Amino acid sequence: MKKIDSVYAASPDSLEFYAAQALKLTEQLKDIPSETKIQALRGVTLFLSGEHDKALKIYINAIRKAEKHPPFKELALLYYETGGLYSKNNDLITSGQYVSKGLKIALAAKNAAAIADGYNRVGVLYEKRKLLDSALHYYQNSLRTNKLAKDTLGMSYSMENIAGIYAQKDQPVRSIPYLKESLRLRKLVNNKFSLAIIHVNLAETYNALNKPDSAIKYANETIKIATEIKFLDIIKHTHNFLADIYEKKGDLKNALRHHQSFSTINDSIYNETKSKQIAELSKKFETEKKEQQIKSLHQQSTIQNLKIRQRTIMLAIAATLIVFISGLSYLIYNRRKLREEARLQSEINKHQEQTARAVLNAEEHERRRIATDLHDGVGQLLSVALMNMNTLFGKLKEGKIELSLADRSVALINESYDEMRTISHQMIPNALLKAGLSAAVREFLSKIDENKIKVTLETSGLDERLDEQTETLIYRIIQEAVNNVIKHAQASKLNIQLVRDEEGILLMVEDNGKGFDKTAVNQKKGIGLKNMLDRVELLKGTAEFDSAPGKGTLLAVNIPA
Repeated sequence: MKKIDSVYAASPDSLEFYAAQALKLTEQLKDIPSETKIQALRGVTLFLSGEHDKALKIYINAIRKAEKHPPFKELALLYYETGGLYSKNNDLITSGQYVSKGLKIALAAKNAAAIADGYNRVGVLYEKRKLLDSALHYYQNSLRTNKLAKDTLGMSYSMENIAGIYAQKDQPVRSIPYLKESLRLRKLVNNKFSLAIIHVNLAETYNALNKPDSAIKYANETIKIATEIKFLDIIKHTHNFLADIYEKKGDLKNALRHHQSFSTINDSIYNETKSKQIAELSKKFETEKKEQQIKSLHQQSTIQNLKIRQRTIMLAIAATLIVFISGLSYLIYNRRKLREEARLQSEINKHQEQTARAVLNAEEHERRRIATDLHDGVGQLLSVALMNMNTLFGKLKEGKIELSLADRSVALINESYDEMRTISHQMIPNALLKAGLSAAVREFLSKIDENKIKVTLETSGLDERLDEQTETLIYRIIQEAVNNVIKHAQASKLNIQLVRDEEGILLMVEDNGKGFDKTAVNQKKGIGLKNMLDRVELLKGTAEFDSAPGKGTLLAVNIPA
């Protein structure tokens, strides 16, 4: 199986030879999962070479065989690829049905790589419907899941898809870093299929940035790689792309050459006969499934009629006993249910009391800190100012004018005022009250020394204000998370993403610092971290850490709508 994977990544053209040998072995071993994966890769190879009808035939036959067994994770890949073929032929409804089936299996198997792949494919369907924010949400979920799974190729696909959304939002500058990092990752795994795709995406992005020479360079590299693996679909697309660029440059000779290449390949991939074959195969498969279901129901009905006659006598004998046992069981069940509900309610009350107490303790701690600041800072300054003013009034009564003493008194009062403003801002930032969460977070981050740590902030969906308590709690969560990074992480980069959509709010705080041992932190939480988690719980949210020594840290906070 590993040999098949490596051949597919490096040279899909050689796959059929090795696949035939591997399929004989899987049939002997009755290894259905491995056989399913091999058939999926065979279908992908045919799809890339433009043989969509042959690819669908392989997919349907493999699905028919695999569905006779309990679900397994390799079937998810087969569903994904079948959905991808329908998507390419603009049948988004059927595509969505297959992708949903695959994602359901991946989630049940708790397979992170397959889940991330599913999120990517759902994002593609949203993108095709021009629902860009929903697509971006699923691509970001896919990237986060791939990072957790340490799936290099999967991360590269997620980054490429995110870049595509920014390009469609007329933000090509934001696309380039994602595409360059995706290219770097794909070179590590030497997957020529994905290398061809990333090069054409870089070409299109540089063209959007009005850099035609860079676009032509990446497009030519695309054709070179795609030709090696007979990836006709992307070769066709790239020739059409180059024809447009050369036409805009006034190079009509090259424009005509690439347009002719595009037309030749396009005619070989898409024609009416192939479209009909795909539709007929799909219809035949669905009809066959329905006939099998009808036949199965008929057999079940016959067997059921035979069993009913035997059961009638047994039911008459058992009826009285069942009534007695049911009544007794109900009494026992009801008693246990009441006892369990009382126990659960007690646990809930206890947990709510602990959370409320923790919040009250945090508020009491904050009040004491403010009182100390007022006493030690503002109080001392005002005491000295008052003493100076009393002395000044005494001098005035004697007819003496002490300008220096008056200046010092005014300076002390001004300093007291500044101190009061600082304390007030620490309690509730002025920007949070006036401009909302996004502006307040930006103002807070702007005060961080860029020479020590480079901070980036991305926000989405925060045009409308949240309620005051929610904004304050999220602001404090971000404040605590950033302070923890500055104090403990020894990081040089800090990235914060704050996204709001119909499902709720997602906050991600990621640094490239020294990381930490999650088990040690779970055993011993500091006051700041505990206060932050209490605030997340007040918002009925969840907080997850992903970190290891030397690997940086990712904090993901999900707050439901």
